Amino acid sequence: MQPKRINKWLNQSDLLSQTDNKKILSWLNEEGSITKRISSKTNFKLEILQDDIGNAQEEEYKALNIIPEEVRIREVMLYGNSVPLVFARSIIPKPVSTEGYPGLGSIGSKPLGDLIFESDLFIKTYREFAEFQNDSNEIIWGRRTQYQVKGFPLSIMEVFLF
Repeated sequence: MQPKRINKWLNQSDLLSQTDNKKILSWLNEEGSITKRISSKTNFKLEILQDDIGNAQEEEYKALNIIPEEVRIREVMLYGNSVPLVFARSIIPKPVSTEGYPGLGSIGSKPLGDLIFESDLFIKTYREFAEFQNDSNEIIWGRRTQYQVKGFPLSIMEVFLF
């Protein structure tokens, strides 16, 4: 169940011209851990949907400014009180987990967001936003955040399912 992006990625000012929904804007602009935000108010659960080596989408390579090669693709669903709240897709090029942050290759069911906010090696470089369509054809919002780890890029896309 991967939500489908229905418009181009937007920067912060374009986002504000597209929506004034304070609830979704508070999630899209959250600077802390989404995992911690969910678990502070609900019973949190992470479900791993995919965590494999494979080929990303062409535009994901372009966004990371890397040549197409096999990368680690990790997709998870974040739940609060058994309700799916966030679909997340991470694109992790091999050098990130071999030279940037070697522990990344064995995080298992630990949320990636926890690592990012526990280590100062992860440096946020860019964030963009887009509208998505869920399985019921409703419009929902997501964001994609780019990070650098010792100069190596990775991205995390989070789609808010509400």
